[in-house]
Amino acid sequence: VGEIAIRFVTGKRMPDCSLSLLPGTRKESLDRLEEFLPHASRYTGRRNHVEIGHNNVSRLSTATRTRLVLESELCEAARAHHDACRIEKFEQEVWWRLYWKGWLELRPSVWDSYRDDLGQLEWTERAEAVAKGDSGMAILDHFARELLETGYLHNHARMWWASHWIHGEGLPWQLGAEWFLRHLLDGDPASNTLSWRWVAGLQTKGKSYLVRRDNIEHFVDPELLATHPEGLDRLASIEAVPIEFREPPAPRSLDGEPFPEPEEPWGLWIHDEDLCIESSPLTGWRPSSILATAPLETWDRLHYPVRKRGFLLRALRDGVRRAEEHFRRPSGFSGTSVVSDALLEWAGESGLRTIVTIRPFVGPLADLLPAIENRLEAEGVRLQMMRRPDDIEVMNRATGGFFGFWKKTAALRDRV
Repeated sequence: VGEIAIRFVTGKRMPDCSLSLLPGTRKESLDRLEEFLPHASRYTGRRNHVEIGHNNVSRLSTATRTRLVLESELCEAARAHHDACRIEKFEQEVWWRLYWKGWLELRPSVWDSYRDDLGQLEWTERAEAVAKGDSGMAILDHFARELLETGYLHNHARMWWASHWIHGEGLPWQLGAEWFLRHLLDGDPASNTLSWRWVAGLQTKGKSYLVRRDNIEHFVDPELLATHPEGLDRLASIEAVPIEFREPPAPRSLDGEPFPEPEEPWGLWIHDEDLCIESSPLTGWRPSSILATAPLETWDRLHYPVRKRGFLLRALRDGVRRAEEHFRRPSGFSGTSVVSDALLEWAGESGLRTIVTIRPFVGPLADLLPAIENRLEAEGVRLQMMRRPDDIEVMNRATGGFFGFWKKTAALRDRV
């Protein structure tokens, strides 16, 4: 798919574009942003269309997943090129990510329940067939293969496929969510988990999402659909699978009072949840040294494929390189399987009594934090984790639905 010459929304031919080149460094991300900005005002009309090459959307989700580029940077750049009213839908999609992040940060037990459920489920022969693109629903099987081959899917295709998995095939939503998180290069625990819950009917009471033939026929590129027509008639009989709705837990409140720079030698730990440390509250601090870690043990447990590992490793190396240039301090990169082992070895070699990092969001890396803190504390090393103040302010407003959140964050957006 990605190697085919594509058309942009104007109908003009565009250069070849490979989806394997989703941005994996900050420079690539900013270059992609510059390419997209002249067309951002057309995003509203074309964003739901699944087109060959996907040049009608920004394809910057890998950049925001790792924070190679901050969400505020995307919105600021868009507003610099267009009136706010013309790019509102683009801004909303950026803020949806912040909303999902905040919603789950305020209710971390939802993630815990999802992980507990996975421990009770097993992959069946049918689930494996559907996941690998052998369900008999040709266009949705195409999307399954696109996911495996590129690590990317258009958002609309993700919704259709999730609905097909849950309501068409009657498969557990948790396994589908796990499959997406495993293969999507932009796989984000909050956006992924909560979107699957929404399709299943668990996120908003009384609402589930059903894939429909007319919706696919309207939004899929006719050239693409013409080559994958088989099976669409099956959608005429799809009905929502009844899943018990439970009111989500009451939201907690995020805090994170800023703390002063440690006086003793301290190290800066960089991870793939936030790779723009030079534009963080730590920007003026002076670490003794810097270390980036790849949690290989977690990636093994989650069965991340080679493509996703390669993307994350490349993004991590880019982040630590930029941090070294910014802070003018030596840096290292550890692929040690156990993160706590890597941090302790680094602390011992560098004489560190404190390690500082941006706190990971709810997800697989954050799940490791209690064990990491205990290991470090046992060896007399303190782990201090800071949240970005903007994150706290924004995410504490994710107490209800998105459009209430959108209204409550209007003043924050106007700061851009």
